[in-house]
Amino acid sequence: MPFCEICGMEVVELYECSECESRFCAECGDVEHRLCYDCIGWEDDELEETLDDVEDWDNGWNDDEPH
Repeated sequence: MPFCEICGMEVVELYECSECESRFCAECGDVEHRLCYDCIGWEDDELEETLDDVEDWDNGWNDDEPH
């Protein structure tokens, strides 16, 4: 039987992630969207970073600090 690349467990069926092509079990990802939990986490992090960057714009640049 195959092994899940995310949790390492031996499973009956695997799915291939549409982002990173890792093979994962039904417990380790979104089967409907074909995304492993690792890639689902990356998508969430990218969104948070984008929002954090926008909030920092209010601070602006000071002329006395290096860019």
